[in-house]
Amino acid sequence: MLRCLYHWHRPVLNRRWSRLCLPKQYLFTMKLQSPEFQSLFTEGLKSLTELFVKENHELRIAGGAVRDLLNGVKPQDIDFATTATPTQMKEMFQSAGIRMINNRGEKHGTITARLHEENFEITTLRIDVTTDGRHAEVEFTTDWQKDAERRDLTINSMFLGFDGTLFDYFNGYEDLKNKKVRFVGHAKQRIQEDYLRILRYFRFTC
Repeated sequence: MLRCLYHWHRPVLNRRWSRLCLPKQYLFTMKLQSPEFQSLFTEGLKSLTELFVKENHELRIAGGAVRDLLNGVKPQDIDFATTATPTQMKEMFQSAGIRMINNRGEKHGTITARLHEENFEITTLRIDVTTDGRHAEVEFTTDWQKDAERRDLTINSMFLGFDGTLFDYFNGYEDLKNKKVRFVGHAKQRIQEDYLRILRYFRFTC
């Protein structure tokens, strides 16, 4: 099943964040039901998704793991994105008696939970407020497209729900099929935010 939604607006410059805010002009969704995707559902992941549903927080697979699954490859590392804030996640895990480890990423929105002998790294949706070419000061959001805007390449900016729904705001699926590597938005701006993105770009083009 394929579904495309189009919304056209004029881009605006958000002065607070000093960056071009891309309009909600395109959302592509489709269903993914592959053996690689189904193999991700361990007891730990099932428990994690059930908890987020119970607490009414959205949780999706993000970034490179989505790219790998669309390529028919089971990802070795999975990053998760959520609308829940770090504080909400900590309260939720503490109430459920779930252990949390490695709190160094908390200021950037990342909480690592351990369920059934597995570690799950979950990051709150974010907006970059300021960047210095390597590190960013972030602000949390519940807007999935805003988080996708801050990612490097279109093929790394997609999300995948646990019902198999792909959420693609920047034509990443088509770029992946066509072996096209593009930055999200303006390449110069993406590189100025994090200079290591140049290396990641060539990783996928070489």
